[in-house]
Amino acid sequence: MRIVDVEDLCGGEIIGRDVICSNGTILLKSQTKYRPSFKEKLLELNVPFVYIDDVLSAGIEPQTLISNEKKSRFIKDFTVHIDQLKSQTFLKVEPIYNLAMDLIDEVSSQDIMYDILDIKRNDIDVYEHSLGVAIIALILCKKMNLKHELMRDILIGALLHDIGKILIPKEILNKVSQLDEKEHETIKQHPVLGYNILKDDPQISAVTKLIVLCHHEREDGSGYPLGKGEDLHIGAKIIACCDAFNALTSSRPYRQGMELNEVVILLRREKLNVEVRTTLESILAFYPIGTTVLLSNGTVGIVEKNYQGNLKRPLVRIVKDGNTLLQSPYRVDLSKEQKLFIANRISHIS
Repeated sequence: MRIVDVEDLCGGEIIGRDVICSNGTILLKSQTKYRPSFKEKLLELNVPFVYIDDVLSAGIEPQTLISNEKKSRFIKDFTVHIDQLKSQTFLKVEPIYNLAMDLIDEVSSQDIMYDILDIKRNDIDVYEHSLGVAIIALILCKKMNLKHELMRDILIGALLHDIGKILIPKEILNKVSQLDEKEHETIKQHPVLGYNILKDDPQISAVTKLIVLCHHEREDGSGYPLGKGEDLHIGAKIIACCDAFNALTSSRPYRQGMELNEVVILLRREKLNVEVRTTLESILAFYPIGTTVLLSNGTVGIVEKNYQGNLKRPLVRIVKDGNTLLQSPYRVDLSKEQKLFIANRISHIS
C-alpha cells in the first residue's frame, strides 16, 4: 500500500484501506475501485489522502495502531456517551472508564511508533479530536513508563479534556473561518466549563479533573484559564502537548494539517514541558509507511519500514530512477546509507 493525495487520483486505483469519516461511518471500503466522482465528496468531508494498493507498493503494510472497525466503534461509543451528557446533569463514568481500558489494551506495545496517518483523518469533530489526543497520550505515557493507574487517569483526562465544548454555541465550534476575538474568548471558557461538569463527581480522579481544567496552561504561566506555571501536574503537561500537536497536524475546513517538520518547530516555540515534548518527538514517524519520497540522488521510493530511535531515516523501496520506473525495485536502508537522505515527500509516482 502507498499513500496518495485525493487530488492526485485519476480513477481506477484500488483503495487499500477503508476510508472513515469522523462519525465512524465507512465512506469507501478497502478494495473499492476509485472513481473520479468520489473526489468532491472526499474533499468536502476533509479527507485529503487515501491508501491505494498497486504493483509498486505490493507487500507494504502500514502500521495499524487501531483497526478501522475498532476506531469506528470507539468514536460511535464515545459520541453516544458524551451526547447523553447534554440531556443529563451528570456524566456516566463507567463507559468512559471502559473505553479508556479498551484503548490501553489495544495499544499495548511499549515501543510503538506514532504514525500520524494511522489516526489523522478529518479531525474537525470534538470526539475524534479527543480520541486522537488520547491515542498519542497513551503512546507517550507508555514511552515515559508511567504507572498503570496514572496512565489510566491521564487517558480518561484526554478523552474528556474538551468536554466543556458541549456548552459552547455550535455556531462558534463549527465556524469554518478563523474566530474573531470575542469568539476566541468564548472558546477559552471550555476548560472551566468542563471542570465544573466533573468537579463534584467522586468517581472521577483529581488527576483527570486537573487535566480538564489545565490542558491549555503553559509552563511560563502564559496559558489559560489559571495562568499556572511550572507546578502543573504531569498529566496536564502531557495533554497540553498532545492537544497542541493534534490540533496542528489535523485538517480544518479552512486549512490542511501541517507537516510534522513544521509542527515540531511550532511546538518548540510553545512553552510546553521540555521532557514531554522531546519524548513526543522521539516517537513520531516523520515518514509513515507507504509514504512516497524523493531521495537526494534523484531516485523515488516508498517507505517500507521505520526504525525506533531513527525515525527520519527509514527503509525505502526504490521504484523509480529519474524518469524510469524500475522493473526490479531495490531497497535502500537510510539508517546505514548516511550519504543519502530524503529530500522531499511526494504524493504520486508518474
